[in-house]
Order: sequence, then C-alpha cells, then structure tokens
Amino acid sequence: MKKIQHFHYSNLNQRTYILPFNKNNLLVRLKNLTKPYGEKPKRKEDYERYRFTGKVEKNTFKLSRTVAEPNNFLSIAEGKIEATSKGCLIQIKYKTFKFTRILIWFWGIMGFCMTLYFSFYKINVLYAILIGIFTLAHTLVCILSIRRQQKILEDIFDEIFNSYNEFLN
Repeated sequence: MKKIQHFHYSNLNQRTYILPFNKNNLLVRLKNLTKPYGEKPKRKEDYERYRFTGKVEKNTFKLSRTVAEPNNFLSIAEGKIEATSKGCLIQIKYKTFKFTRILIWFWGIMGFCMTLYFSFYKINVLYAILIGIFTLAHTLVCILSIRRQQKILEDIFDEIFNSYNEFLN
C-alpha cells in the first residue's frame, strides 16, 4: 500500500490535513466507519468495524473513538471538511467531554482551597503540602490521560487518511 504524504499542522488541540481525496469519498468513508450515537453494537466484531461513534454531516463531523467500556477521558474530534481543487482540507479540533472538564476543574479548585485552608487558617504544613501534591498529581494524571486518548484518535485518523486504496473505490 502506498502511503500518502500529506501536510498536517498540529498544536495541542487542533490538526489540519490537506489530502488529495475527493471530499464526497472521504465523507462516505467516514460514515461507513461511524456508529451513530445511541446505537449499541450487537457483536464484538462490530466494535472493530466501527472506528468512531458520532455523526458525519455535509461539511462537518463530530466523532469519538468507539469503545466497549466507558471512558471519561475520550477525545472528541470536531471537524470541518472543505473541498479544494486538488482534494480536500480537513480541520480537526479535539475536545473532551464537558463533564470531564467540570470534574477536573472542580477537584482542582477544591484541592487548591483545601491547601489554602491548611496553609493559612488551620495551619498544618504537612496537610497543606500533601493536599497540594495530590491535587497537582490528580490534574497531571487527568491531562496525560486526555492526551493519550487524543493521540489514539489522531493515529486512527492518520491510518484512515493513509489508506489510499479505500478512497479510490
């Protein structure tokens, strides 16, 4: 299989691809790999068939990786597809579930407040240091888990975009 050389711009939460594929062929390919929201796969093989859960529309998509068990750290890819004279341009922004962001912020603020409480009001240096360390560790583990899930989703997109033969059909 010939690997497509494509351009992508990457920062922490966004990627841009310029691909030599017809926009409509790409949309059909993404729809075939996407399980609509709420639909449960009946067999284990269906989890392998559907790479994504979400929706693909005329010029946009909102997809997350299909998983067999719940995962709060999954990334959601929100993309826009634009046709060009030689293919298409895809802009993908990665996000997490809103509830996950709320929980990370909530526990970060709670840990910070408890650290301040034991630092200045009920002075106990050991508690203040331990709570501060646990709060930072919790936040770091959450961010690393989100980045790991985003990387997995990016790798799936790279694999799909490099499967040149699939787009020629």
